[in-house]
Amino acid sequence: MALQTPVRLETATIAAASLTTSSTHDIGTVPDNCVVLAAGAECVSAATIGGANAVSFGVTGGDTDSLGTADINGAKTAGSSTTTVNGITNVTTASTTFTALLAGSNAPSAGSYKFFVVYVPTGATRGADEVDRDQID
Repeated sequence: MALQTPVRLETATIAAASLTTSSTHDIGTVPDNCVVLAAGAECVSAATIGGANAVSFGVTGGDTDSLGTADINGAKTAGSSTTTVNGITNVTTASTTFTALLAGSNAPSAGSYKFFVVYVPTGATRGADEVDRDQID
């Protein structure tokens, strides 16, 4: 198993009007043979939030907070981000769609965010096309 370059998947910019309490947003699909490193939110334009807003990062139709929970109120200035990490044990075994669920009671009244998930493709063990380094002179 060889680690490769990390990949960041993200949603399109989502404006405050669509970021209502209990709204779910698909971040994107992580292919199989990948390890999820982190998920989070990046503020694109300054947000107005009346208090804490816990966003749960998880999988579509499954564990809604398998990647953890982050508070987007802590990242309401344009350009700031908040990240959650639930270890690097989340190896996908099939293509998996990850989501961001606004679970908090304080939906933003202004601003916009992008949600993201960072993963690393691990690939499969190489076969005959791999170089036999013992035979190189």
